[in-house]
Amino acid sequence: MVVTSPAKDSKFSKQWGLDNTGRNSGSIFSRGTKGIDISAKKAWTLSKGDHAIKIAVIDTGVDYSHQDLKSNLMINEAELNGTEGVDDDGNGYVDDIYGYDFANNDGDPMDGHGHGTHCAGVIGAAHNSEGIRGVMGKVQILSIKFLKDSGSGSLDAALKAID
Repeated sequence: MVVTSPAKDSKFSKQWGLDNTGRNSGSIFSRGTKGIDISAKKAWTLSKGDHAIKIAVIDTGVDYSHQDLKSNLMINEAELNGTEGVDDDGNGYVDDIYGYDFANNDGDPMDGHGHGTHCAGVIGAAHNSEGIRGVMGKVQILSIKFLKDSGSGSLDAALKAID
C-alpha cells in the first residue's frame, strides 16, 4: 500500500496521534512508540473526508478566521448575505453566520479560549500546507459555543447547544 506524504503542513510532525514516528517533537508526554497512532496516513489513501459531512464542535467556540479551518467551516449563507440584526433564515438565531454562542447568547461563536479551535483542528484542519492536518481534510465544521472564554459554562447553555 502506498502511503501519501503529509504535504508540507509545518506542524504535522507534532501530531503524534496521527503519525507516531517515535521521535515526534513538541509533545509534553513521552514520544511514544512508532506506529502507535490512528494510522491517518493510511486512512487518507482511502478518503480525506467530504464537505457533505457536517460536524458540530460544541465547546469554547471556533476561531473562524484560522487559516487551517476557514475552508472547512459551515457558513450560513442566508445570514452572511442577509440584513444585520435580522434572523434571515428564520431559525430563531440572529446573525448566526459561523454557528452560535450559547454562553453569551449571540451569533458570534469566536473562540477566546483556544480549546474549541484545537478540537476543530484535530477533526478537520484542511490539508493546505499551513500548519496541522485534521483527521478529515474535507468536512463542514459548525461552531457551537457553550463555554465562556474562561472555559466554564452552564448546564443550561450546554443543553441549548446540544439541542
